[in-house]
Amino acid sequence: MTFYDLPGASEDPQRAWLNFRGFGPIICSPHNGGHWVATEGADVAAFFRDHRRFSSASVTIPSVPADPLLPLEADPPTHGDYRRAIMSFLTPVRVRALEQDIRVLTGELIDGFLPAGACEFIGDFAHRLPLIIVLRLLDLPIADRAWLHARTEVFARHPDLEAKLAAYGEVRAYLDDRIAERRSKPGDDLISHLLSAEVDGRPLNSSELLSTCTMVTFAGLDTVAAMFGFIALFLARNAEMRRFIIGHPDHMSAIVPELLRRYATSNMGRVLAEDVVHNGVTMKRGDHIMLSPSLHNLDPAIFPDPERIDFGRPPRHISFGTGVHSCAGAQLARMEVQIFIEEWLRRIPDFSVAAGAEVPARAGPVNTIDHLPLVWKPPS
Repeated sequence: MTFYDLPGASEDPQRAWLNFRGFGPIICSPHNGGHWVATEGADVAAFFRDHRRFSSASVTIPSVPADPLLPLEADPPTHGDYRRAIMSFLTPVRVRALEQDIRVLTGELIDGFLPAGACEFIGDFAHRLPLIIVLRLLDLPIADRAWLHARTEVFARHPDLEAKLAAYGEVRAYLDDRIAERRSKPGDDLISHLLSAEVDGRPLNSSELLSTCTMVTFAGLDTVAAMFGFIALFLARNAEMRRFIIGHPDHMSAIVPELLRRYATSNMGRVLAEDVVHNGVTMKRGDHIMLSPSLHNLDPAIFPDPERIDFGRPPRHISFGTGVHSCAGAQLARMEVQIFIEEWLRRIPDFSVAAGAEVPARAGPVNTIDHLPLVWKPPS
């Protein structure tokens, strides 16, 4: 059973990860180069936090033999320096200052297809809003969105290692050219900021700079778009939940985390830095292990009736990871999700999946929906 083709993933990728349950707390998969899977929610969270034994030196399965993506594929203490280089740009103040621009862009995108009474949500919205925001942060041409997204899709979801490497190399070459341009003409963007950032009291070298920009590009162009798809599908199928959200605008601090809990997107690998014996299973140094937040977020030992959306739950999940490697862009992602829900329901309070339409979804390193046709009554 490979996580690229889990039974039931086309209907519910998060639930499909539960197929690994029932064979023990730690199981071994021979696929994708061979790796372990932690099946118990408590273990998933604990292993994410245990960066000493469960290293982030390689987070892709199968492992991609390329320069590490920083700070994602670095461990403390150096991880902290690379992370601070990004976080000193994505400060809470700067992220909050983006809210109005994100809200305006969200409204413009929705208003573009609102009169038609229909859209293909993934292509018309989910693959546009978060990608445009990241491209603006990096000051990259919006016209390059489709080209970059196509290669991000391959790197994030394609099971073939050669295809992953090709996509990775193309994006790095593209960013290398953009970095060279920014050296001669810096601006108020993340690439320019990283050019002046320091690690251990020195500037980032060319390899570190390129790696960090590549990681930001891959992360920003994919995971939030996937979140949008699952949330839009849930809302399209649940009129009562839509009405609750519309009637309780002051509950967004609980609504957004609960939706993110149920519909986690990213699944991350780790590599064993030493031999580990856990629940009678011996994992050897150098072995890889897959950690899926869905196996934590949908664990009934942690969340009663975990597959049910309950806006009364305490707002907690590990969809952005946990520990020192929790997602650096989590605050921005939460804001984007909240603004999407608010602006969409303000304009389109009643909508559904087009009659007879298939909604194909996939599990993998990033759970995603490929196609989501939505319909509503056009405004008069």
